[in-house]
Amino acid sequence: MNSLTTQFDRILADSTPEDIKILTDFLTNFEKKQRGEFGTYLSASLNMTRETENGTSAVSIPNTPFIHNNISIPHGGILAVLVDTAMGTLANSEAPPGMAAVTTNLMIHYLAVATSDTITAEAAMIRKGRHTMVIESNIIQEDGKHIATATGSFFLVEKKS
Repeated sequence: MNSLTTQFDRILADSTPEDIKILTDFLTNFEKKQRGEFGTYLSASLNMTRETENGTSAVSIPNTPFIHNNISIPHGGILAVLVDTAMGTLANSEAPPGMAAVTTNLMIHYLAVATSDTITAEAAMIRKGRHTMVIESNIIQEDGKHIATATGSFFLVEKKS
């Protein structure tokens, strides 16, 4: 524990105000994960919010430097995680009892740079079969700017006990 405290002290001493903000947000969400407010470390680290209703789902994350690449725009891989999570959330909400949906294919087209404070991926079912589902997802900003479009295939597997 002492080495962790020393490392943390070093990090704080060398931090910019932006670093402190990102670290504070990360630690706040880590605590929320410990309290059960987030199901995964990934959701906590990205501060994801999820909604599922009427056969659709939406997953949002804040657009902060934490998700930016080396040219200061949202990293494409993070956007892929966002659409995959939106589609996976929908697929799992539609899975029969005792089953879970896992991604078998993901295709994404990046169309523009996300500039809004919050980035939201919305997902809708294209086809629901007995063993697979095909779902689409779009990231469209409130101003109508279309950021990305994706499709995903999901396979149903038995949940592990």
